[in-house]
Amino acid sequence: MTDTILALIPSYGLWVIFFTVALACLAIPLPASMLVVASGSFAASGDIDLYSAMAAALVGYLIGDQTAFRAARLAGVPLIERFRASARTRRLIARTESLLEKRGILAILLSRTILSPLGPWMSYLCGAIGVKWHAFTLASLAGATLWVAAYCLMGYYFADRIYELATLTSNGIGFLLAFATAIMAALWLRSSWRRYSLQQTDNAEMQPVHSSQERPKDHADPV
Repeated sequence: MTDTILALIPSYGLWVIFFTVALACLAIPLPASMLVVASGSFAASGDIDLYSAMAAALVGYLIGDQTAFRAARLAGVPLIERFRASARTRRLIARTESLLEKRGILAILLSRTILSPLGPWMSYLCGAIGVKWHAFTLASLAGATLWVAAYCLMGYYFADRIYELATLTSNGIGFLLAFATAIMAALWLRSSWRRYSLQQTDNAEMQPVHSSQERPKDHADPV
């Protein structure tokens, strides 16, 4: 399935990114993390625009998050109990509940970054138990922004290592590496902008200043 999704990016790039990320946020088993890393790699080769790919991933993430939250808010705790029918899902929900009890709203941010496998279950759980919408949304937005930027930039700057990076995307180590890449990219951009600004300032100071001078009057020749 992963190869099929990646093969669709050159033709349907942004839509593939959007729907894959949105559906993954609903706990549908799709390779969203790997896809976002791959989208950064495709952007590096010029197949898609980097910022458009990041926007598509972020919007998909937020819509998926809100859909899961609202669905659980309407269905309530019985929806969580239905999810517990699966042994694997039961363990993930138990980890999510423990994290939310210990960390509160911070748990929502963590479940979108270093503990991203818990992300969908955090959305369902927050909706079911009545976490305030604005608190959930702010934490979700912050975490989703970090997640998208980190993975996209990691794929962009390390496009030649895409297969090695793909093996790291499912755990916290992968996010930490991606986040470090995003920080380094931000510092590099900041440094480049400062050098550019200084160069522009120096060029402006080196330009000659043209002042309007009064033309001397012609003196009459002595007779």
